[in-house]
Amino acid sequence: MRSEKEIEIIKPISQINLYGYKNYFDSFKNLYEKDKLPNTILISGPKGIGKSTFIYHFINYLLSQDEKYSYSYENFKINPENSTFKLINNDAHPNFFLLKNILINEEIKIEQTRKLLKYLNKTTYSKEIKIVLLDNAEFLNLSSSNSLLKALEEPSKNTLFFINHDENFEIMDTIKSRCIEFKIHFTTSDKKKIFNKIIADYDLTSTDLELNNFLYFDTPGNFLKYFLILKESNLDISEDQLSCILYMMDIYKTKKDSELLNYITLFIENYYNHLAFNNVLNVNNYYNNKNKILYLITNMKKFHLDKKNLLFTIDKILKNEKK
Repeated sequence: MRSEKEIEIIKPISQINLYGYKNYFDSFKNLYEKDKLPNTILISGPKGIGKSTFIYHFINYLLSQDEKYSYSYENFKINPENSTFKLINNDAHPNFFLLKNILINEEIKIEQTRKLLKYLNKTTYSKEIKIVLLDNAEFLNLSSSNSLLKALEEPSKNTLFFINHDENFEIMDTIKSRCIEFKIHFTTSDKKKIFNKIIADYDLTSTDLELNNFLYFDTPGNFLKYFLILKESNLDISEDQLSCILYMMDIYKTKKDSELLNYITLFIENYYNHLAFNNVLNVNNYYNNKNKILYLITNMKKFHLDKKNLLFTIDKILKNEKK
């Protein structure tokens, strides 16, 4: 078994296994085979539900059909020797363009959408089809959104747009109006099955109690991130979420990792959902405190405010919930 320090979460672009998406994949495949797949597809759902992995797998299915190691539809798996897989991972596939924010929480800039427009005006080499993946569409700013509209207004017959969107954030209505939207959601039971398969790939195990209590509110991808961060702490994720939050905050004080701050935010939302679920008479107070904390975190990220004082305030609010 690998040591905990060696474990890193595999990025969606490099995931060779797809779990839980058979029904969605079948729907897309049937539409494509009947020549009815929309040119512009908006895939919406919560972060960590596996949307990006699903899109990369379906794109691989489309582009690798004539290859020696084509996509395995029977197993929903990509062969590491698959040429399309290698080219996309090396940002070298002539029929694929990826548009996404370069850094975490950074906007997608107009310069990036202009590169997309130039790409769309070029001819491809191996196939007629062109595929564009817009990942993290919620990070489009006004300028890049307006620039993107030019590409979406009249897509050519052989160009497919897959737009991945975190449903917790807004995107422009003018973009949504040009897309056919598919919403991704799974039951708690489905998420539990997906998570168990994912952690098996990492040689990890979890308990049913952790899964049942946590996945009701969150996604397998988010839970995997928390699970790996908290694994060395010996804290029980399902029974002591407050200690887990405080533990991650202590790590953030030293690492200053913006992605870790995102995990803390999601964990706090989950924590307050649990509080409200178990004490409905205090829902308004929980709602106000949660929003106050999220406001402080947002300002901390946006204005680079004094992290020490803000984290102290957040720590105080959270600990008062137990009184």
